[in-house]
Amino acid sequence: MRLKFICVCIVWAGWLAGCQSTRKSYTHLEGQAQGTTFRIVYNDSLARDFSQSVDSIFRVIDRSMSLWDSTSVISGLNANRSYVRADAHFTTVFRRSQEVAADTKGYFDPTVGPLVKAWGFSYKKGLPQPDRVRVDSLLRLVGYQKVRLEGGQLVKETPAMEIDFNAIAQGYTVDVIAGFLKSRGVRNYLVEIGGEVRAEGQNERSEAWHIGIDKPVDNQEAGRPLQTVVPLSGRALATSGSYRKFVERDGRRYSHAIDPHTGVPITHNLLSISVIADDCMTADAYATAFLVMGLDKALPIAKAHRMELYGIYEGEDGALQVYSTPGFGQKE
Repeated sequence: MRLKFICVCIVWAGWLAGCQSTRKSYTHLEGQAQGTTFRIVYNDSLARDFSQSVDSIFRVIDRSMSLWDSTSVISGLNANRSYVRADAHFTTVFRRSQEVAADTKGYFDPTVGPLVKAWGFSYKKGLPQPDRVRVDSLLRLVGYQKVRLEGGQLVKETPAMEIDFNAIAQGYTVDVIAGFLKSRGVRNYLVEIGGEVRAEGQNERSEAWHIGIDKPVDNQEAGRPLQTVVPLSGRALATSGSYRKFVERDGRRYSHAIDPHTGVPITHNLLSISVIADDCMTADAYATAFLVMGLDKALPIAKAHRMELYGIYEGEDGALQVYSTPGFGQKE
């Protein structure tokens, strides 16, 4: 699976610095949450400040699904605390995770966390590289079919199994905030958390929102060069890439994207994949699965669910190549 990082950026004219600003009745909120950055832009005729409500949403979701909070619901369920019950947020994301896992034949798997930790892609850094024996032992703790919810409790085939929503929770949070804005009568908004984006209506220039997708290059000293810019309105976009998050051992790089079937990082040439879907939780989860499985396996699944793809991969000559479905980048 993957850890979160910003793979896209929001492109607009006249970005105003500061935590909050207003321009032409568009309010800009930005800050840090869920281990990454967020940016929210919305047009409200009443010029209401929703910053406290947004902060409350972040806190409630963290209390449900943050692995960094030892008192969260997910931490309690992972630790087999009998008094902990799944709340509505955990239940919604768990059910969607199970659906995506089944649909992708386990390339997306919310139980892959022990392998992510072992390869050094969690809060525990600098761990020795796991050998094959270690990987095989951890694979026994992986398998979405081995866990289920019953009466709010997480039932596991093996008590040591854990749930990890890092590959879907930020997309879900984007949807929750977007739903909140919509419930308050806001019709023009953009919500972005850690590169996962959902947009509705128009931006300050009365156009579709414009989302930039990073070029998958290691050297970002000259800034963040963009591969392409995508108009987005009425849908969500998530990007997953294997080119920034990695560990290096003995001169070899290991991608953060781990195949739950083998227990080791992916080795194919797909560097980045962006997914457009109707909601951000879906785009987020499938972007992870598609990065792991590769383009050939991803395309029929995307077509079946009317999702659009934009994949960047390394050709045989080392040059960057692009594959895009016909509807990617088309105005809604």
